Amino acid sequence: MLTFIILICFGILSGLLAILFGFGGGFIIVPLLYHLSGAAHNQYSMHIAVSTSVVIMIINSLNTTVKSHRHNKIIWPMILPLILYIAIGAILGVFIAQFISSKVIHWLFIIFMLYTIVTCINNKKFVQHSDANLKLITKSQHLWLGLIIGAISSILGVGGSLMTVPLLRNFGVKMANAVAMANPLSLAVALISSIGYSVLALSHHIDLGKYYLGFIYLPALLLLTTGGSIGILIGHKLSDFLSDRLHAKIYIASLILVFLIMLI
Repeated sequence: MLTFIILICFGILSGLLAILFGFGGGFIIVPLLYHLSGAAHNQYSMHIAVSTSVVIMIINSLNTTVKSHRHNKIIWPMILPLILYIAIGAILGVFIAQFISSKVIHWLFIIFMLYTIVTCINNKKFVQHSDANLKLITKSQHLWLGLIIGAISSILGVGGSLMTVPLLRNFGVKMANAVAMANPLSLAVALISSIGYSVLALSHHIDLGKYYLGFIYLPALLLLTTGGSIGILIGHKLSDFLSDRLHAKIYIASLILVFLIMLI
C-alpha cells in the first residue's frame, strides 16, 4: 500500500515537473525506480529505471506538448531541426547503453546533473532574461547539439530538458517557452529510447517476471502515468503565476533536490 501511494505521489510530481520545467519525469522517476527495483533486480536496476522512465516520458511529453501548442508557447521553427538530430542521437545512446553497467549509468546521471546545476548557476543569462537577446540556432549547432542531447538523454533516461532548457535560455528564450519547447524534444528521445531498450532486453533474452515488458515495470508505469495526468492539470494552472526569473530559480532548485536524492 505504501509503494502504491509513493508511486501515485511521485507520478503527480512528475506531471508537475513536466508542465512547469519540461522534465518529462525522468529526473525523479529514475532515482525512485532505481531504489525500488534495486533489491530484486540489482544487476538491471538502472536499466529498469531508465526504460520505465522513457515510456512515462512519452505520455507526459505528448500531453504537455499538446497543451503548450494550444497556448502558442512553442517556437516550432527553432526546434524542428533539433528533433531529427536528437532522435538520431537517441539511437546512438541506446546502442552505447548496452555496453555500460547499471552502476556506471547511475554515476553518469549524478555527474551530469551536477554539471548542469553548476552551468545554470554560473550562466547569468539563465536567470536574467531579455527579449533583446533572442538568437537563432545555426544549422551546424542543430546537428551537433541534437546528436549530443539525444545520445546522453537516452543513456540517462532524462528526456533532454536537462540540456535543452539551459540551451534555449542561452539563446534568449523565455522560461515558459523554453520549458514548453523541451517537451517535444523529450518526446523524440522517449520514443526512440523505449523501442531501443525493449529490443535490447528481448535480444538478450532477459525475463524479469510477469510484471515486466522487457525492462519496463508495468505496475509502476500505470500508477506513475495516472499520477502524472493529475500533476499536469495542476501544473498548467500554476504556470501562469510564475515570473520568468522565479521560474528559472525554481528550475535550478529542483535540479539540486533531485541531485541530492540520487546521490543519497
